[in-house]
Amino acid sequence: MNHAQQDNALTDQRSASSSNNCITVVASPGAVRWLLSGITAGLLIAHTVTQVGIYGFGADKHWLDPLNMDRELNVPTLFSSALLLLIALLLKRLKSSNGHESAADWQLLSRIFFFLALDEALQIHEVLIIPDLRHHVHPALASTWVIPYGAFVAVVLWRFRGFLQALPADFSARALRAGAVYIGGTIGVEMLGSFAVRSDLIRLHSFWYGGITGLEEGMELCGLILFIHALMQELMRRNEHGLLQINLKRDAVPH
Repeated sequence: MNHAQQDNALTDQRSASSSNNCITVVASPGAVRWLLSGITAGLLIAHTVTQVGIYGFGADKHWLDPLNMDRELNVPTLFSSALLLLIALLLKRLKSSNGHESAADWQLLSRIFFFLALDEALQIHEVLIIPDLRHHVHPALASTWVIPYGAFVAVVLWRFRGFLQALPADFSARALRAGAVYIGGTIGVEMLGSFAVRSDLIRLHSFWYGGITGLEEGMELCGLILFIHALMQELMRRNEHGLLQINLKRDAVPH
């Protein structure tokens, strides 16, 4: 679908929505990427301010926790979980537009990201942190959940190697790049922080540890945003227009 056809389709869509007393809000992949990137930048700035407030001016930690990326179950966690859920939904949509030959692969990927969204929201991976095991592993592996999750990443890459090779090369490259950024933050920077703390280079819950946490969370969010952008572009390539669409019901105007 070229740009003119896409504009006509959107115009028809808005007209149909208006007749049904609905307002349709649509957003292109680029617009979504910039919006999500702006929110991420805002969260990183807020995190930096909290670290300066806590460790520079002795501010009360509790009222800063909602924006502190060194804490869980707060605004950054909710945002990250929402991005993972959005990816799961986009993957499900790609599955429905793909025919039967690779539908199972798209469905499995969608379920994996749905689990990751739950994990981010409920911190399921924290159950895999075994304090007694920390003394028997490398300092970088002190957050012991990275061991099973690292193995899981390796299994997923092996499982989907043929699937990725069958996809368009530009999409596969963007997906792998996004995955590298996300895993680099989630596991790589997590291991860096563990090594620094266990080697007594920095203190846990210090300004420097907060900086590492900000880097970790920032890379995670950037990786997710890159993947969302790649998925929406792939939907556009398949004539699925790849636009985020929200229908807002409008109250009927009495005549």
